Amino acid sequence: MSDVHDGRAENEQIEYAAHSLEPAEGKDEEEQLEAHVAELRHRIEEANYQYFVNDNPVLTDAEYDQLMIELQRIERENPELQTPDSPTQRVGAGPVQDVPQHLHPVPMLSLANARSERELLDWHRRAQNILPNATFSYVCELKIDGLAMALTYEQGRLVTGASRGDGLIGEDWTPNVRTIRTITHKLRGKRVPPKVEVRGEIYMPIKSFEQLNEDMSDTRLFANPRNAAAGSLRQKDPRITATRNLSFFGYQIGYVEGMRINSHWETLELLKEWGFPVNPNVQLVHNLEDVMAYCNKWEKERFNLPYEIDGVVIKINDLSHQEELGTVARDPRWAIAFKYPPIQVATKLLDIRVNVGRTGSLNPWAVLEPINIRGVTVSRASLHNEGDIQRKDLRIGDWVLVQRAGEVIPQVVKPVVERRTGQEEVYHLPERCPFCDTPIIRIPDQAMAYCPNKECPERILQSVIHFVSKGAMDIESIGEKMSEQLVNAGYIKTLSDFYHLTEEQLLALEGVKKKSADNMLTAIEASKKRPFWRVLFGLNIRYIGEKSAQLLASAFGNIDALKQASAEEIIKVPGVGPEIGQSVYSWLQDTDNLALIERLRAAGLTLEEERVEITGPLVGQSFLLTGRLQAMTRGAAEEALIRLGGKIATGVSKSLTHLIVGEDPGSKLAKAQKSGVAIHDEEWLVNLLNEHAEA
Repeated sequence: MSDVHDGRAENEQIEYAAHSLEPAEGKDEEEQLEAHVAELRHRIEEANYQYFVNDNPVLTDAEYDQLMIELQRIERENPELQTPDSPTQRVGAGPVQDVPQHLHPVPMLSLANARSERELLDWHRRAQNILPNATFSYVCELKIDGLAMALTYEQGRLVTGASRGDGLIGEDWTPNVRTIRTITHKLRGKRVPPKVEVRGEIYMPIKSFEQLNEDMSDTRLFANPRNAAAGSLRQKDPRITATRNLSFFGYQIGYVEGMRINSHWETLELLKEWGFPVNPNVQLVHNLEDVMAYCNKWEKERFNLPYEIDGVVIKINDLSHQEELGTVARDPRWAIAFKYPPIQVATKLLDIRVNVGRTGSLNPWAVLEPINIRGVTVSRASLHNEGDIQRKDLRIGDWVLVQRAGEVIPQVVKPVVERRTGQEEVYHLPERCPFCDTPIIRIPDQAMAYCPNKECPERILQSVIHFVSKGAMDIESIGEKMSEQLVNAGYIKTLSDFYHLTEEQLLALEGVKKKSADNMLTAIEASKKRPFWRVLFGLNIRYIGEKSAQLLASAFGNIDALKQASAEEIIKVPGVGPEIGQSVYSWLQDTDNLALIERLRAAGLTLEEERVEITGPLVGQSFLLTGRLQAMTRGAAEEALIRLGGKIATGVSKSLTHLIVGEDPGSKLAKAQKSGVAIHDEEWLVNLLNEHAEA
């Protein structure tokens, strides 16, 4: 909260805040207490609404805290009076164990992008061709760089807060969403429908982002406010989310029962009436010239905003026009995102250094003269590989353009050749590993060079960091710094050593107390129950990702069957292919690796895949995707099909049921045409997934 700015005298405010309900005649003590709780909640929610939505503080911080402390005391002493929508729940309940999935009744599809005035005109022309007699007006909204959220209200009360996910199925983060003060627990006003889904953007203000990174200076920092917002919402403990100062702007109604709305502008007014903050910079315009003027204005002024935006969203205002225009593939025809170019800043490339990855790959990175890019100090950037450096003709001493567009590590875009002095140095990858001095190897036709030494200290460290990561064994409370301590202390020389760590060893490490040691040992024990594919992914086999690990685990069922398979058998697994297959086969021929597997088996890790009966409306049907999809990534499409019981094929064959064709399809299309396989476009796929999502 903040100081009062509404002109009332301070003593009047204090009197308002400290006011207690007089005992009501005819009511017993229990009824009086319930009425008092209701009044406290009303006052707190009214203060939240005035402060966050109307920007009109009506209480000082002390007065607000006084009301909250009183409500917390009563609920603590009378737990039966506590409800999920109480203002006290914004501090967060206990940890969330498993995040349930949420099926969106109306899919949350993405927007098509326009990056120039010509592309914006093309979008308008397509809409006008479909509705040649229509006259359009437009609503322009800033495109907040955050996390899309769908909030479901029943009888005016918040029941679900779910992320977008793949557009069809999201994650239910309701306990965390309840902690965000700008999200109302109960709809205001007289026009409250029996059920409504409100969509909007959860974001982190720039100052809150900068403060968060400052507070986390001893751990991995968030790259930008969008990542910080997403990471803060997806905390297993809602109490952590409650401390992160997340905020929310409402921008759409997904669906509503018992109410007719005629325009998007009316939607925004209704959201404000219900108690949601709506971005104050939205604008209703009546021609494309004004749309473009709005886009140009905010491209110049966006850095004066207290939050990050990456463009403007333009929506045709009339909802009947929206309905007639419909969607194509992922894109509603009635809306488009005008995207601003990534932020690029020039700085000096001081040096190029090399890291060694978990499989031995040499990964060059840039040392930069520190620069501030939109509130973040950048002093290093990714360079990918030696070929990338040569292709861009980057030289030590160059002035370079650095781009921050959502990457965890910013990227060097190109050198500023015009600023060269002739003193710049051409870079060559070292011939020996910078960590163990072993001669590096280069594999023909591959961009990466490798350190072949399995005892390389940096390889060991990176393999340990990968093993404990969320995507692999997910050993909570052991991050990069703790992994480094364990390796440097000599406690972890091979991955199986995790399962022989003792409390005494952990307590000997810097900064480790008994509680954190116990948490680490508990997390290590819990990792033994991770599925087989996660173990396979965690073993640091070159080219093995999460998806290929899942495919291999499903195909062979257990580690022993995989060990006995020939290279040809592994390669034939749909979705694996020669490069991955040969790498897995070679890894399994190494006696040290086989010994590691046996030590992990003895430690109790899961080395066999749980067999699950495949069910769903698409059982018996196989799908192959070719070309570039627009509605979703290929991975998301394949996962959605698998969830419905479908099987993903890797090539055209007589058994293939459906070929789905995106933009720029490959040779699979011609082969499918010759084979008589049913061929569909992406719109067919989206309709198929929507149909079964609604079933």
